[in-house]
Amino acid sequence: MLTLKTKLLIIGAGIIGVMTAKFLVDKGFNDIVIVEKKYPGSGGTYRCATGIRASFTSLEHVELMKRSINLWPILSKQHNIPYKRGGYIWLLSRPEHVELFRKIVDFHHEHGISTKIISPEEIGEIVPTIRTDNLLAGVYDPLAGKASCFLALLNTLEYIKKKGVKVIINTPVYKLITRNNVVVGAETNKGFIEAEKILVSAGYGSKKILDTIGVNLPLENIPKHALITEAYKPLFDPLLIDWETSSYIVQVLHGGFLIGANIEEKPNTPPTNRIDYLFLAANIWAKYFPWLPYARILRYWTGYYVMTPDHHPVIGPIEKYENLYVATGFSGHGFMMSPAVGEAMAQYILGEKPNVPYIENLKPERFEKGKLVREIAVFG
Repeated sequence: MLTLKTKLLIIGAGIIGVMTAKFLVDKGFNDIVIVEKKYPGSGGTYRCATGIRASFTSLEHVELMKRSINLWPILSKQHNIPYKRGGYIWLLSRPEHVELFRKIVDFHHEHGISTKIISPEEIGEIVPTIRTDNLLAGVYDPLAGKASCFLALLNTLEYIKKKGVKVIINTPVYKLITRNNVVVGAETNKGFIEAEKILVSAGYGSKKILDTIGVNLPLENIPKHALITEAYKPLFDPLLIDWETSSYIVQVLHGGFLIGANIEEKPNTPPTNRIDYLFLAANIWAKYFPWLPYARILRYWTGYYVMTPDHHPVIGPIEKYENLYVATGFSGHGFMMSPAVGEAMAQYILGEKPNVPYIENLKPERFEKGKLVREIAVFG
């Protein structure tokens, strides 16, 4: 049986746990064990749309993502992660949506995000072959971009392992063990891991793990669907969002078109492949791209958005225990936020304040205190 002792135990080898370890080893802290119930990236990381944006509607998200966008090109250079700032375009087909986004753009300008309202003609110039006859306007975010979710995790994981971080896979955590308001370790299927500090970053699994010590996080697991086509030569750079249907399409870096579409699902149910999703996604985007029905679908998969009541992540120390931290509930935005979140979690673990002060508003106790933060720019 496994018997280990470490200064820091990270539960979950997704992009959040791995990025946290990266920022810690950069500061010389490498006595870290990461434990993963399946394999690295097997949760949300490898199922995401790869998009990166700061065009949100809360100060918390905007400031967090401004920091993340500053970090992405640095990480790209350090760890050979494919990354490109190709923008986002929000496609608007109803007058009330145009008016809403005019206010959102004003908010962005107040906080250093250079979005702008663009005409259907301008959309057509940026996105070749798109039909714009049904559109009234768009919102263009030139600061946004995309990165390889696979190489972001794998290359960073290889880096931290070379620095001495131990990664244990196929090892679910059953429960945390506490003594006098201190979490002393975790029971796994392979034995006990003793730790001075613990970060729980296991997606929706974080809820079950923290329930074992009386910490209740209001998380819901919402099944989400995505498909990807065969690869084509580059056609357009931005990730496109059809706001009316809460759907998106992006040509990922290797050339395939990745499509996500919102379809009604019950929370906390097993992800099931649905043939009606394929028809829904195809019908939404065939209106814009008449050539799309001729594209071959390579893969179709399901995953989850781990949602909180206010669509913001749960980040930071847990008040009840002096050595316990959490980072989960990203509501579909964990990959894009991972550099800034990893940096902030490393700062918390080292006893420092996060360098983005608004992150302090995302601590888990906000739910009990009724200090929720509003966000409406969630799609997919």
